[in-house]
Amino acid sequence: MKNRPIKSHRKNAKSAWRYGLPVLAGLFYFLAIANCSHTRPYYRPGEVSPPDTAIGAAAVRQRVLLIGDAGGAEAQEPSLAALQAWAAEIPEKTVLIFLGDNIYPRGLPAENVPQRAEAEQRLLRQLQAVKVSGARGIFVPGNHDWAKGAPEGLDNLLRQEKLVNDFLPGENNFLPRGGCPGPVAVDLEGVRIIILDTHWWLHRNRKPSSGCPQGTEDAVLEELKFLLNSAGEREALIAAHHPLVSHGPHGGFFTWKDHLFPLTNLKRWLWVPLPVIGSLYPLFRWNVVKHDQDLSGERYRRMVQRISEVFAAQRPLVYAAGHEHSLQVLEGEKAASYLLVSGAGSQTKITGVSDGENTLFAHSHTGFMALDFLAGGRVLLRVVEPGTNGVVFRKWLKGEGKG
Repeated sequence: MKNRPIKSHRKNAKSAWRYGLPVLAGLFYFLAIANCSHTRPYYRPGEVSPPDTAIGAAAVRQRVLLIGDAGGAEAQEPSLAALQAWAAEIPEKTVLIFLGDNIYPRGLPAENVPQRAEAEQRLLRQLQAVKVSGARGIFVPGNHDWAKGAPEGLDNLLRQEKLVNDFLPGENNFLPRGGCPGPVAVDLEGVRIIILDTHWWLHRNRKPSSGCPQGTEDAVLEELKFLLNSAGEREALIAAHHPLVSHGPHGGFFTWKDHLFPLTNLKRWLWVPLPVIGSLYPLFRWNVVKHDQDLSGERYRRMVQRISEVFAAQRPLVYAAGHEHSLQVLEGEKAASYLLVSGAGSQTKITGVSDGENTLFAHSHTGFMALDFLAGGRVLLRVVEPGTNGVVFRKWLKGEGKG
């Protein structure tokens, strides 16, 4: 009688091992897949960067530097230093576009709020890079500039707009203005930059009730059609915060850290291991919650669908966005010739990125992108990372060497 419990325990242990092993194997396989974030530069097989040929300043009609999510930049942010240096090469022909989330975590609060001073400093680091370089700067709103969609979002956004325009010359440094959705066109040599506030589509709280040139979705899309059709010989570059496609967290990709240490998404120092349970976070977020700021969200999907329908009729050369804290160069198919995700302006906020069939380049690393619009209609893209790497990817989007 005394041996029966021992035999029973052995039998239960064998059963647990027999049925538990496939579960554990599946879990480790799942985490192995989830772990495939490109912490080293990813290049599509067969994608060869053209040689790094010197381009004289005279050949450059316009240089556009794209950096996003720089609102968490530290005092000595490497990406801002590199950005400033690039802009200073030909400042009279350079425009720096900050692709939203210019102030973490909730835009620019009122002066009596304790976090006001720190928020100002986050923005001033970016403004200083523009001012010192001598180039032009344009700041585009992101969801964090709208206070993450909170009721005070519009007020925080308008305060940021005022500070930007007070610091830089002119009144068109923060676009679209007044919390309006746009689109707003900025015509430069060889390129028409069309700026959208994509968070306006997702915001559930107070928005401007009047005074916007386009105050409805239909009006926004009609103006977008007009600006694309009337670009003439200029290439069309769309600048916004939210990407149309992504292989980062907002597109459904999560790293091993998200599965094993999900609490670090709330606080960076919360390294509490939650195996198995932790995997519920990405699955629940993407398939159940479907957050407005994720591509699975209903409002986000609707926005992408409606904007993409306009692009299908008149395709821009580039749609550039931030939102994801990584660097991605994607083929745009019907939406645009190329989709650029350049949201790696803050070293402390870099997140994982995978790849898809449309990926030409991807890297989970701080940096920015440079577009040179050259004589003869040529357009050269370069992905720049601070430090010894410099240019890690280059591609002719039009002209020389374009296949």
